[in-house]
Amino acid sequence: MPPKANLNAPVKKKAGGTTGSSGAGANGTPGSPAPASSSVKPAQISASKSFIVRPSVSSKNLKAIMNVYMNLSEIRSIGLSAGEIVHLGKKGERGVVGVLTPTAGPIAVDTIEISNQLRQLGGFLLGDRVVVSKYSGRPSFAPSVTIGTDQEIEEKKIQKALESVGIVCAGLQFESDGVKLAIRQIGGDDLPDMASLSLDDDATTATNSKHATTATPYFFQASKTKLTITPGEMDIDNRGDLPDIVRYSSIGGLKKQIAMLRSKIELPLHQPSLFKRFNMSPDRGFLLHGPPGTGKTMLLRAVANETNAHVLTINGPSIVSKYLGETESALRDIFEEARSYQPAIIFIDEIDALVPKRDSDESGEAESRVVSTLLTLMDGMGASGRVVVIGATNRPNSIDPALRRPGRFGQEIEIGIPDVEGRLEILSIQLERIPHTLKEEEINNLAAKTHGYVGADIYAVCRDAVMRAVQRGLDKSMNEKDMFVDVQDFENALVDIRPSAMREIFLETPKVHWTDVGGQEPIKQTLKEMVEWPLSHPDTFLRLGVNAPRGILLYGPPGCSKTLIAKALATEAGLNFLAVKGPELFNKFVGESERAVREIFSKARAASPSIIFFDEIDALSTARGSAEAGGDRVLTSLLNEMDGIEALNGVIILAATNLPDTIDSALMRPGRLDRLVYVGPPDLDARRKILQIQFRRMSIGSDVDIEDLSVRTEGCSGAEVVSLCQEAGLLAMNESLDIDCVSKRHFEEALSKLKRAITKEMLEYFDEFSKSGR
Repeated sequence: MPPKANLNAPVKKKAGGTTGSSGAGANGTPGSPAPASSSVKPAQISASKSFIVRPSVSSKNLKAIMNVYMNLSEIRSIGLSAGEIVHLGKKGERGVVGVLTPTAGPIAVDTIEISNQLRQLGGFLLGDRVVVSKYSGRPSFAPSVTIGTDQEIEEKKIQKALESVGIVCAGLQFESDGVKLAIRQIGGDDLPDMASLSLDDDATTATNSKHATTATPYFFQASKTKLTITPGEMDIDNRGDLPDIVRYSSIGGLKKQIAMLRSKIELPLHQPSLFKRFNMSPDRGFLLHGPPGTGKTMLLRAVANETNAHVLTINGPSIVSKYLGETESALRDIFEEARSYQPAIIFIDEIDALVPKRDSDESGEAESRVVSTLLTLMDGMGASGRVVVIGATNRPNSIDPALRRPGRFGQEIEIGIPDVEGRLEILSIQLERIPHTLKEEEINNLAAKTHGYVGADIYAVCRDAVMRAVQRGLDKSMNEKDMFVDVQDFENALVDIRPSAMREIFLETPKVHWTDVGGQEPIKQTLKEMVEWPLSHPDTFLRLGVNAPRGILLYGPPGCSKTLIAKALATEAGLNFLAVKGPELFNKFVGESERAVREIFSKARAASPSIIFFDEIDALSTARGSAEAGGDRVLTSLLNEMDGIEALNGVIILAATNLPDTIDSALMRPGRLDRLVYVGPPDLDARRKILQIQFRRMSIGSDVDIEDLSVRTEGCSGAEVVSLCQEAGLLAMNESLDIDCVSKRHFEEALSKLKRAITKEMLEYFDEFSKSGR
């Protein structure tokens, strides 16, 4: 027997095999046609004793549903016999059982043919590599079977159908006499009572079993098995370890992309002749790009399941070999297999790692050869062939540009971060499978507040919420059927699960509310109108043709709560908050500072609605010509991002400064920082509220007069009022570590040491700036 192929270690010999039309299999069922070429070399994807999954044409024959067709010589070579019950599954995963059946005619080497029903039960795609071995157990007779039907059917007909199938498993679905049947449950497959379980228990026994299956196999015999029929109910009662078959309906938030893929991929795969009439060849290459977790791989699996195509997957650099020419040989083998098993899809994940730009620092001679080979293979696909190549990447601009043209990867489809409607779809799909008590309004609120969450993040939130509900049930010794996920579980999960798209940059989740900001009521109201109105009343803005403010500049003396107000605004509005300190963006390498600016705005767009807060923005935006060239380049990048070609939808720029006159005037024109808000020293009422907020956290003596302190702190900034309280507390501790409270004498001493940083000249400076109209 020729050596098996391994994608990670390409072989040098080609596997032989005879081809031709398959003859009749067991039960008189013909096998599927073999590949046209007798020299097909299976692409090197998995290790020894693995076989390529291909479809059997006997799917409508009930007696052949559980058959695993294989070449007789192949059966003997692996030490098995025809008629044996075998286990087949991917390495490290659960599998299914079937009856090993030789085909009368030839079948391609290293290939098995199974029915669509068995393939669905195991969650296999055409082209998957599975290991076939003798099943170590022996199925027993099913004590009871619950079977769902899509219409009325006689019990005897169902019994006859189940006896024809022979081996039955929960989750197996098939058709008999035009009626769809689904085995919903088999007696003994119930989960144990959750009250008897613990999250600390070692539950690895089943999964570590050599022949762990997705569902326990049983023999069916009408005289020994109690049959329960549920017309109109087809859902599997307890899915257990059954694989999830990904369909288009399983994916939320990608309606536009699904429609595009269906129109662009299904026609070339199944009806390429339509293009001949117009003397045009269809697109063969598609590039899916977008952040991690948005559903690129899941979308491919849906395409593969819906189109019934042979799928070959290349995971980026996994086929790269240290030996000269072997990487290119592995690529050629994969394309050869795809041509042999049409319709076929070649999926290249992380394609940027396989074919980087040939003129970049990351690319060497080996990478250039791989790029050239892929270009040649894609150009060599015939116009009438039914092979599609799909690449996926998070960095489309890192791919060699020669691949991004018509005829190769001519169609680029962005799989972006879902909007609120997309998040609602994803949440709804997940919640269909979870016992919960959430109301429709609560689900809508969850979708609205998960800004920047991709599909994988939302799944993680659901999983975390379920774990909290299960733990609560275990703590209370609840029965499994009494456990439900509630809205508080989701609220708590959102605290721990943050958007993955935002993890590459500094993301702060403020916990500051308007009540934490003493005074400044007019400023609070102004900011609410500027930020919250566009989010809560977008229809009004659209109807009146009014654009929401793009940017807001908070200016005023130091310590007057500008940063605190920005945090409270983000918290109260429920927005993602990106805090950027001006000097932190500068980098000694040319171009790195500008790249950092672009990345911040890109992440903010992805997680919109969001706020980018530039503290000390004067360090970034000094008037051009008055600073070094590096500062000018950063300012130019900032201007382009704020009001450039790419729209800044759903992103609000909030900036703070103590030196507003040093900021470049181009930054403060309409469309950029078009609202200037003066945050001055707190007045008497504001100082009183600041003291009240501080006193709530302190133990204050009865002799302390808050009104007197409010008056005597005239001219102080908010930070200085807070500092006064802290200083008084420290003085009390210096007096005695066992002291009960902070007294009036401590405040008197602290007042004597207080130095006011806000001068008359400083206030005149801000007043003059305000009058200048800038």
